[in-house]
Amino acid sequence: MSGNEAIARGAWEAGVRVGCGYPGTPSTEILEALAQYPEVDCEWSTNEKVALEVAVGAAIAGGRALATMKHVGLNVAADPFFSVAYMGVNAGLVIVSADDPGMHSSQNEQDNRLLARAARVAMLEPSTPQECKEFTIAAFAISERYDTPVLLRTTTRISHGKGLVTLGQRQEIPRKPYRKNVQKNVVLPAHGRVRHVFIETQRIPALEKEAEHWAQIFEGSDDLAIITSGAAFLYVREAFPTATILKLGMTHPLPRELIKNFCQGKKRVIVIEELEPYLTEQVRALGIATEEIHLPRFGELSVGLVRQAVEHASDGATPPPVALPLLPPRPPILCAGCMHRGIFYVLKQLDAIVSGDIGCYTLGALAPLDAMDTCMNMGASLSMAHGMAKIFSEEERKRLVAVIGDSTFYHSGVPALIDILYNGGQIVTIILDNHTTAMTGHQDHPGTGRTIKGEPARVIELESLAKGLGIQHVQRVDPYDLLRAWRTVDEALHRREPSVIIADAPCVLKEKRRFGEIVSVDKKKCTECFACTELGCPAIEVRDGHIEINKLLCIACTHCQQVCADCNAGIDIPQVLELVHQKRYADALRVLMRSNPFPAVAGRVCPHPCDHEVNALGWPQEKLYAERYPDLAKEFATPGYPAKLSVRDIERFLGDYGIEHFSGAEFAPHDERPEKIAIIGSGPAGLSAAFYLRRRGFRVTVLEALEKPGGMMRYGIPAFRLDKEILDREIDRLYMMGVEIRCNVTVGRDVSFAELQKEYDAVVIAVGDSAPQELELEGTSEAQEGLLYGVEFLRRVNRGQPVKVGHTVAVIGGGNTAIDCARSAKRLGADVTVYYRRTAQEMPAIREEIDEAILEGIRFEFQTNPLKVLAKDGRVCGLELIRMQPGPLDKDGRRRPIPIPESEFCIDVDTVILAIGERADLEFLRGTGVQFAQKIQTTFTGVASQPGVFACGDVAFGYGTVTQSIATGRRVAGAVAAYLQRKTTKK
Repeated sequence: MSGNEAIARGAWEAGVRVGCGYPGTPSTEILEALAQYPEVDCEWSTNEKVALEVAVGAAIAGGRALATMKHVGLNVAADPFFSVAYMGVNAGLVIVSADDPGMHSSQNEQDNRLLARAARVAMLEPSTPQECKEFTIAAFAISERYDTPVLLRTTTRISHGKGLVTLGQRQEIPRKPYRKNVQKNVVLPAHGRVRHVFIETQRIPALEKEAEHWAQIFEGSDDLAIITSGAAFLYVREAFPTATILKLGMTHPLPRELIKNFCQGKKRVIVIEELEPYLTEQVRALGIATEEIHLPRFGELSVGLVRQAVEHASDGATPPPVALPLLPPRPPILCAGCMHRGIFYVLKQLDAIVSGDIGCYTLGALAPLDAMDTCMNMGASLSMAHGMAKIFSEEERKRLVAVIGDSTFYHSGVPALIDILYNGGQIVTIILDNHTTAMTGHQDHPGTGRTIKGEPARVIELESLAKGLGIQHVQRVDPYDLLRAWRTVDEALHRREPSVIIADAPCVLKEKRRFGEIVSVDKKKCTECFACTELGCPAIEVRDGHIEINKLLCIACTHCQQVCADCNAGIDIPQVLELVHQKRYADALRVLMRSNPFPAVAGRVCPHPCDHEVNALGWPQEKLYAERYPDLAKEFATPGYPAKLSVRDIERFLGDYGIEHFSGAEFAPHDERPEKIAIIGSGPAGLSAAFYLRRRGFRVTVLEALEKPGGMMRYGIPAFRLDKEILDREIDRLYMMGVEIRCNVTVGRDVSFAELQKEYDAVVIAVGDSAPQELELEGTSEAQEGLLYGVEFLRRVNRGQPVKVGHTVAVIGGGNTAIDCARSAKRLGADVTVYYRRTAQEMPAIREEIDEAILEGIRFEFQTNPLKVLAKDGRVCGLELIRMQPGPLDKDGRRRPIPIPESEFCIDVDTVILAIGERADLEFLRGTGVQFAQKIQTTFTGVASQPGVFACGDVAFGYGTVTQSIATGRRVAGAVAAYLQRKTTKK
């Protein structure tokens, strides 16, 4: 049996009649096991206070009663706990407090031995499952014999540890007759004074003698004597098998005379205990000079920790930390398809200030959701939000939400909601109703309609309860409908009255069902914006840099389908459209800029896959949006398609609105952090990382090798596509936020990478692919004039430097760089032809840019590949090419182009521009330990091979668009923040 099961068995064998409690790890299984015995009337009470009061009532009425709770539950029950200590009992009353050293599933690791001493009640501490059973049986007898409640204190290892248990039969204890006794059972001051005298003069001295019977001495062969109890005894016994050990079973009150006698004549006396020096202080108060050892007052003990502490006691040194084997980290996470995920995603998108509570949903505070600001104790979400609202500004109050689970609301949220109503509060409360007490194992509660024994019970309906208290605005919402949930919460936040929103959906683990067909990702259409990973769903996996759905975990909840809008930057398009529809442009811009800090730029250069026919999960976005928002479809119609809505035009509109109405100070951090971060490169990825890191309060410095920031946005995109004044205005926001940008600084020349690592807490490499990719093309070495490389050509054009091209120009390549080169050369007066080795449908450049190039008179030759640059006297005079045809499938599932035999031909050209790709110059990283080849080796979040080093943009992921680079910058900002937070936590 486990310790918890053994306690339940002991209670049954002791003839217990009533068992009460509230679920809480590590105590939950006690009442669940006890409820299996038909002779015992068990209940999940509303909270621990109620549970103890019910148990006290049963004991006063003459039946043995057991109340179970975790350690922090005893705080909730403290009022009756301290009062019943004065009252005493009639039949036996045992209270189980399961402490949690190491905080496996708790908000603190308080030591409830101190509460037993403060309340002046008897306390037993078992060390094994067998003792759990025996001590429980004895606790009822002690309770009745000495007229005291008994605290049975366990810890996680005792409650959940397993061992052999010898079973006995149930004692049918006759009910003790109830007799009215006002002096004992009515705690008036006059009565209490008399009872206190009884406790100090009779109960405690008698219990002290009783404690001697619960002490065991294990004789040893060496000079070491150890005093211990509970779980610590097990560590001591294993660490020092030859030591003499005094194991205390009753730890309040202590058997003082026995302890004195035990220590007499011992050369070395050491006390070993977990958490507080409870035993140590009392033993020393007896005048016993115990040796000083260095055991932490936090966390669990272990055999190694105890052994090292004792071995270093004689030299007074603090023992080194015990080296534990490294295990793969497995942080807690909401289950795949969890209803809570949708609500927290919505709250994050609304930039809500969330006062949270205790439950599974507390995990909403963790990355990537990161959607909870506070969590203290059960029921505190509403009360704390009410207090926060008294201090917050009007703007902050409009973002304030309290989130609480259904079981927690019944437990302690109702009084807080009454307080809000009574005192004129206007808090928005979201009750996460998953129809169970999920975190502790799906126990029933007043809203489930079942008791702990599975019997039908009256349902206390949340909506009726809220309305009965006086809440006028009560809404139910499906947490799997993200847009409707967003609208509901947004509406409530704009009301000037208290509101209750019930997010209603069953726990997916309890239901054990799938909603529909398993989701899959169309890799050809996925833009790899990783917006779906912001949900933190374990069914969404990143393998080799690509999104995949784990079919074993996916339950088809559709959260990821709703988040996916085929946006390269990962913008939540539905929420942006809804706000624009409501004419709330400032709010729409804020939502947009949570994913993209440069909307005016992106609204001009983005390839806008969101405006394509369907998204990566098969949703017809343009038509769907146009049908939902016909007013926007008229104003922002896709050119040539009046029935479709152009999201890119809306982004451009909001970006321009932001330039006029947002200086950047609005995005400055509220709190400054001391950590310094260096970002190498000021392209879209680097500046995006700077924006989101600065918003978190970090001190950010951007290093740019050229004379102005912007990277490829400034030097790689022609002015006819992107007005540089627009770029400057958006970069100005970073300056206003406090970002430092140093131009004309080349890492490796002006400052070494090692110097940056020494000066900054983290370094982000975002240099971009700015060097031309070498093409193995015959004749390039002979062409001293007339051979240009795409990136360098565009850079010279954009910097206003003289660029010489001939009358006829051949551009080699099919990406956006190739099209920009062709259109720039056309504006320089040349006759331009673009040569691409695949079909027109496979050309990766933005379709609109290709169409514009054709309208400007630029010709395209598809399925054509260069073989040789022809030169005469060092100058380009022609180009030899060959026709191509589709060949076998490559690793990406596309047909690899192969030459058509004997299809070679030559053309006369003055200039050849090679725009077939770029690479990064990473020479400054040699010898630093950062692993790289063509790209820097990173995780999908941009974590490089050296601690504190990160990379984003083309240099890490090879993406080619501004918006994709922006997304990687935002993603790496999250990774940097998490890394620095871990460092702070370790310190």
